[in-house]
Amino acid sequence: MDGDWDEVARIQFPPPGVHAIPTPVTTMTFDTSQELLWTGNEFGRVTSFYGTELQRYTSFKAHASADGPVRQILVNEKGVVALGPKDVHMAMRRGVPIWHIK
Repeated sequence: MDGDWDEVARIQFPPPGVHAIPTPVTTMTFDTSQELLWTGNEFGRVTSFYGTELQRYTSFKAHASADGPVRQILVNEKGVVALGPKDVHMAMRRGVPIWHIK
C-alpha cells in the first residue's frame, strides 16, 4: 500500500523580502475548488502554488509580521480565510482583501 502516491516536487517557501532568508511553512492546505496548494508563514504571508512544478500563483500579507504566524488556512468557493493569533483575514484567491477582523 506504499505505492499510492509519488513525490512530485519539493519547494522552499519563498522569503518575505528580496534579501530575507526563507522561512518555514507554519500551515498548509489544498484548495478544494482550484488546483492550488496554500501555505502560510511566520510573518503572516499567505502564498499559493499551482501545477506539478509548484509555481507561485499569488502571495499576500494576511497579518502583520508582529502579530505572529498564520495558524490555519481555510478555503471555500468565495476565497481564502487565514487565521492568525490576533486576527482573521479573508481574501479572494488573487489576494484582494474581502474582510479583516482583529
